[in-house]
Amino acid sequence: MSSLHRRQLLRGLPAVMALAAGVAHAQELTLTLRAPDSETDLRNAYIRDAVQLALDKTRASDGAYRLQLSAPMNKRRALLEAAQQSAPNFLVVTGPDAGRAAGLAPVPFPIHLGVNRYRVCFVHEPHRALVREADTLSAVARLRHVQGRGWADADILRANGFTVAEIGTYEALFQMVALGRADLFCRSVLEVGEEAKAHAGLKGLALDDSLLLAYDLPQYLYTHPGNQAAIERVARGLRQAYADGSLQALLRQHLQPSLALLKLPQRRLMTLNVPSPAVVEMNDRPFQIDVLKAAPR
Repeated sequence: MSSLHRRQLLRGLPAVMALAAGVAHAQELTLTLRAPDSETDLRNAYIRDAVQLALDKTRASDGAYRLQLSAPMNKRRALLEAAQQSAPNFLVVTGPDAGRAAGLAPVPFPIHLGVNRYRVCFVHEPHRALVREADTLSAVARLRHVQGRGWADADILRANGFTVAEIGTYEALFQMVALGRADLFCRSVLEVGEEAKAHAGLKGLALDDSLLLAYDLPQYLYTHPGNQAAIERVARGLRQAYADGSLQALLRQHLQPSLALLKLPQRRLMTLNVPSPAVVEMNDRPFQIDVLKAAPR
């Protein structure tokens, strides 16, 4: 190759690299997750990490991706935004009834691996003894419960005879219990450890040490049905991560703050009846982890 030819090639290289970068950028898949409600809202940290793990598992086969957060919003608003495609490939975690009612389609994989069926409760501190003495489901149901507005938990609790108030703001739920306007705010064991740490200084709020509620609450990532490429990629990545054990390891990592704190096997387990769902997406049982076996005693 002549020196003139080599110089011509080198002069053209930046343009070729820019073109290649442009093609790569055009093929990059952008996905959106709901932003936390506040600096102390860590509910979706596991979801974010699980989606990122799925995308990393499929990077070699599917290419680059970009994961971004929406503006802060409650779940009802997020479902509406996802249905309107206000952000690219907006993924929202919810149950089948709510997801389908919003016109969305699921990523067919139970992202929580069944762990979210167990609930431990925040309690108004002066009422801790009252909760410890509530040794039947009917006694627990007579206490005043609070849940987020539109959450599936509220309907399940009411179906079992519980008195439930619904509040639209996440941080206000903790305030309600701290102020004694509600007795209990029951949370998934995946969430409660970090939430207890984040609200440790809130006077009047304590973590109950006696109850463990259980009810099936299958949840999936939902998005606009037109986002088939994202649905297929995330589902495939989650299944790959489950098959090689990295998803279970990630879930256990996020569970550690709760399992170290809660002593689940020592609690009174009360199983609630769940109304028959209008929609069943898949059989989740083969993917479920028994969190009680994994918990320290």
